[in-house]
Amino acid sequence: MSPRFRIFAGAVLFLILILAVGCGTRTTLRGSIVGNVLDSQTGIGVAGASVMTSPSTTTVITDINGNFTVPDVQPGVYTLTANGTDYNSNSITVTIDSGLTATTNITLVSMGGSFARNILPIMLVNCSIVGCHDDNTAAGGLRTNSYTNLMRGSRYGAVVYPYDGQNSKLVQRIKGIQTPRMPMNRPSLSTSDQGLISNWINGGARNN
Repeated sequence: MSPRFRIFAGAVLFLILILAVGCGTRTTLRGSIVGNVLDSQTGIGVAGASVMTSPSTTTVITDINGNFTVPDVQPGVYTLTANGTDYNSNSITVTIDSGLTATTNITLVSMGGSFARNILPIMLVNCSIVGCHDDNTAAGGLRTNSYTNLMRGSRYGAVVYPYDGQNSKLVQRIKGIQTPRMPMNRPSLSTSDQGLISNWINGGARNN
C-alpha cells in the first residue's frame, strides 16, 4: 500500500468519524414558561403583575386573568420573580428542558389593596347605593359610602379592626358568621369581593 493511499484512506476515515459524531449530537431546542400569578387568599389571578426571569432578565406582564408566558427560553434553571401593585413580591425556581414548556404558578400575598380602587366600589354597589347603609338610611347607624364613615362603625361600635380581618364584624357579617348577613336580603358577596375586603383589613385597613 503506497504512502499516498494510506494518507487518503486515513483522511476518509477521519471524515467518516466526524460525520458519525455530528449525527449523534443532540440538538438543543429552546423552551418556554407559562403560568399564573395568584392572590394567596382568593386564588384569583393578579392582573398587571410583572414576572421577571433571571439570569436572562426577561420581563413579561400578566393578562387580565393573571396568566403569563415567557417564550424562547434557553434550557436551564431560572428564578422567576413576580411583583404586583399592593402585593409582596415572590420568587420561585423553574427548570426548562430542551424544547419543552414548564408550567408554574406564583402566589402573591396582598398588602391590603386600595380602599378607593378595591373596597369602596364594593361598598357602594352592595351596601350604600342599593343597600341600607347610605346617608339617608344608615341602618344600625352604619354608613359605608366613605372611608371615614366605614371606620366610624355603627352605633354598636367599630365594624373594622385593622390587621384583624377574621374578627372584624364587617367580614363576619358578609361571610354570614354573624347575622343578619350582609348584604341583607340580597345575594352574598362573591368570594373574590370577600377576599378583597379581608385582604384590605388584614393589610391595615388603610385609606389609600
